[in-house]
Amino acid sequence: MKKLPPIRQIFDVVIHINVNFCAVKDVEGRIIEELGFSKSSRGEADEFLRSQNFLIFLDNFNQWECSYRLGNGWWNSDKTQKIALINTELDKEMHVDLAIWREDHFCACVECASRAIGFLPTSHTEDRILLNGLAFVLGHLGSANYKCVKYCASYLEMEGTHKVDLLERWMKEGLIGTLDEGAQIVQQLVNAVLLESFQNGESIRMLDEIRKELMNFYKGEMNPVQLVELDERGLMEAWEEANEMYLMNNKISKLPNNPNCPLLRPLFLQGNHHLRVISPFFYQCMPILQIQDLSQTKIKSLPQSLFKLVHLQKFLLRSCELVKELPGEVGELCHLLVLDLEETEIIDLPVTIGKLTNLTNLKVSFYLPANGNRKNNPSSRIIPQNVISRLVQLEELSIDVNPEDGRWNETIKDVLKEVCCLNRLHFLELHLPIAFLLNDLRNLSWMHFKFIVGNHLKRIISRPLHESAIKFEEQESSLKCVNGRGILTEIKEVVMHATAFFLVRHLTATSLSEFGVKTMENLKFCVLQECNEIEALANANDADDGDVILQSLEYLSVHYMKNLRSIWKGQSLRRSSLFFLKVLKLYSCPQLTTIFTWDLVGNLNLEELVVEDCQEINSFVLLTDEPSCWICYLPKLKKMSLHYMPKLVNVFGDEQAAPSLERVSFYDCPSLKILSSEEVKSSTLKVVTGEAAEWWSALKWNRSKGL
Repeated sequence: MKKLPPIRQIFDVVIHINVNFCAVKDVEGRIIEELGFSKSSRGEADEFLRSQNFLIFLDNFNQWECSYRLGNGWWNSDKTQKIALINTELDKEMHVDLAIWREDHFCACVECASRAIGFLPTSHTEDRILLNGLAFVLGHLGSANYKCVKYCASYLEMEGTHKVDLLERWMKEGLIGTLDEGAQIVQQLVNAVLLESFQNGESIRMLDEIRKELMNFYKGEMNPVQLVELDERGLMEAWEEANEMYLMNNKISKLPNNPNCPLLRPLFLQGNHHLRVISPFFYQCMPILQIQDLSQTKIKSLPQSLFKLVHLQKFLLRSCELVKELPGEVGELCHLLVLDLEETEIIDLPVTIGKLTNLTNLKVSFYLPANGNRKNNPSSRIIPQNVISRLVQLEELSIDVNPEDGRWNETIKDVLKEVCCLNRLHFLELHLPIAFLLNDLRNLSWMHFKFIVGNHLKRIISRPLHESAIKFEEQESSLKCVNGRGILTEIKEVVMHATAFFLVRHLTATSLSEFGVKTMENLKFCVLQECNEIEALANANDADDGDVILQSLEYLSVHYMKNLRSIWKGQSLRRSSLFFLKVLKLYSCPQLTTIFTWDLVGNLNLEELVVEDCQEINSFVLLTDEPSCWICYLPKLKKMSLHYMPKLVNVFGDEQAAPSLERVSFYDCPSLKILSSEEVKSSTLKVVTGEAAEWWSALKWNRSKGL
């Protein structure tokens, strides 16, 4: 807000200071220092402020009862002088010149603030009020939030999109690192009224009026860089003087033919979706270029001048879906450290890749047309023999293949042998058609890995499963096993070193614990999908007496398990079993009638519980069990979603549970007609989401047994 032209026109001095936990005297000292005066020059500072029109924002001011003492020697009735207190906890009944509460709806808040300060006439249009409000809110956003808002203003569809899809796009753009980080940012932006959630929080959109004003606010930053419209002299100067060029996420469709860039080191062009062709001479006069990012552009081929960049260290072509061939001249980039070809449609690697002996990071995705046409691709190998073994400095290697590409079967054995010769390698991502090939890998204990084992087809998956799959990709070391049969020793040995396990359509397993109790001591993340023989997730009969089962597991997501009947089977569980489980999600398990026993639920520290389309569940807890009157169950549960459960009649009955609950969502639970006050007793409860008004009006509330 302090940078807005109307404020700058009225006030000579505008400063913004965070004064959290500062006494009034210290606040004045901070203001004086911000103005460039020393504390010993207090008299000089007072005289200066008396002569100025000033606006001072004090963020997190918490000494409101002493606010009248602020700046007693500064005031001059002939000047426009304001101090604005910004806080979340001020007493709104107190009398101050101007106070801004962040939790208020920002439009109303800043309208009031604008008029009180005096820079906005009462006749000013509502659009300017909104712009001022946005400026205020954006000024308090962190860097990551700011970039995410800008992305939404530029690229988010008018009708909105599913939240998971938006988060995945943010991750690809490098705006966030994990889904959880992105979900927090989305919630913050929703709270700030910059985004709006709908469809029970599953989708996100931006209101048209917000988008319009954001586009005005970002106008200087967001207008596409029209390099081709500069006059010749301006164009020459722009490139000649540049040490670095950041032209990403624009609408550039054409680059200069042969710019002279003697000083240029990094050139970022990623996200220019209109860029299709680069002049053959474009890189000819960039003698010291070190970084080139062309990710997410529409280029089809690489100019010859690129391969003369002998100082190039990082070359990124990520998500360039029209690139089908990597020229052999790539081997001339002798100082290359990073080569990223993920999500391209490259058919194979040239043998000259082996000349890149300084390469530390290689990521590549291979593509084969559905018809497998060999006329245009006579090679029977994706990677030439003895190429990987020559990359002796390699630290990270990621190879993604089309599951139907038979050439990989002819290549993988040699790749595995060559990988074992790379002493610096600490991350490996591979698809292995059969589990037996895992025997060729060694020293997994000191390596992060992502392995897919088994023949699988890429196919459309449901949105909840899509979210779990994205989270799975975030894990340190993971194994995805597809269409397996039997409990193979090779799989168990890899699971022993994995932090994440994704089991898809296993044909014979009857429980997760069959893979070995001790095998899964380090397992933190697990997804199960369409394993139709599994009847219980954990079976105590698979363990020896005293064994702790799934002791490190934090996240468990279960999808389309048609014979699943219980979470736990067998004798009472040991105290530490499932103790660290934070997230439990159950989708489409038609035989599941209850989720917990009181013994099991008393051992859990869940923070999130999602149950969806489990149509036989009538109660969360087995009603024949006797609960303990001394236990408050699920003490850390914060979020609970119950959807499409037609037979559900109660959640926890009258038992004390979930005292930390913050959000509850019910949808299509027609038999749930009574809720106990104990079930939603949490003092931290913020949101209860139901469906139609008829369900809410028919809902009855039982008072707890103690009332």
